[in-house]
Amino acid sequence: MSSSNTTATTSASAAGRVLLPSDPGTAVSFVRLCRVELRKQVDTRAGIWLLGIIALVNVGLIALLLFTAEPLGLTWGSLTSAASLGQMLLLPLIGIMAATSEWSQRTALTTFALEPRRTRVNLAKLVSAGVLGLGVMVVALAAAAVFNIAGLLWRDGDGSWAMDWPVLTGMVLALILLVAQGVAFGLAFLSTPVAIVAYLVLPSVWPILTLMISSLQGPAKWLDINETLFPLMTGEMAGIGWARLAVSVGIWVGLPLAFGLWRTARRDVA
Repeated sequence: MSSSNTTATTSASAAGRVLLPSDPGTAVSFVRLCRVELRKQVDTRAGIWLLGIIALVNVGLIALLLFTAEPLGLTWGSLTSAASLGQMLLLPLIGIMAATSEWSQRTALTTFALEPRRTRVNLAKLVSAGVLGLGVMVVALAAAAVFNIAGLLWRDGDGSWAMDWPVLTGMVLALILLVAQGVAFGLAFLSTPVAIVAYLVLPSVWPILTLMISSLQGPAKWLDINETLFPLMTGEMAGIGWARLAVSVGIWVGLPLAFGLWRTARRDVA
């Protein structure tokens, strides 16, 4: 009798253990969380449309350079740089939508029931958005390569395959930072339209202020993320430029990300 009770208790405990999502033995792995968040970014209607627009903008910018630039300026590197402009502006919006999806689509209850550790879910959103950014960059490189061959055949372009690797590395790092900024703003505001407006408008305040108040030009070199990213994207980052970049990233990415993680960890789920 005692033996059967012990067996029943053990079975009940085992069954209960399976039902606990926070149990380390049954918790969702972080890699799987990243895969789920990545899939959510590319299989929604908004995500598909935005990725399609990014692709069209990239191709349009490459084609514009292909037909307007001098033949000697048609290289793989120059076409890649042209393609990067559109994704730099638009890809962070996918990060915003990824961060706000649980709250704007009212799926937070389901998501956080399956994985109660909200910070872990948010970090998976951050990582998956960065992976998506890298994937888009790879596609841009491939598209630029195709257009480089087209420029060589149709316009007798330079066709050089030499790549300015400091420029490419800087563009990739800048893209990842901007995507992280998009995720940070999404977590901070938890509203897609508000976060998009804030992301597009707030960093533009510094250039306007420096035009109006000349004394702000000095602080802007440290606080304006658009200015600190420029030497990174042109492959000219050196010395104090890294310190300025770290300060601006801490303000425009680190602070909203920390606030967003704190806010989502404590917000009630309706």
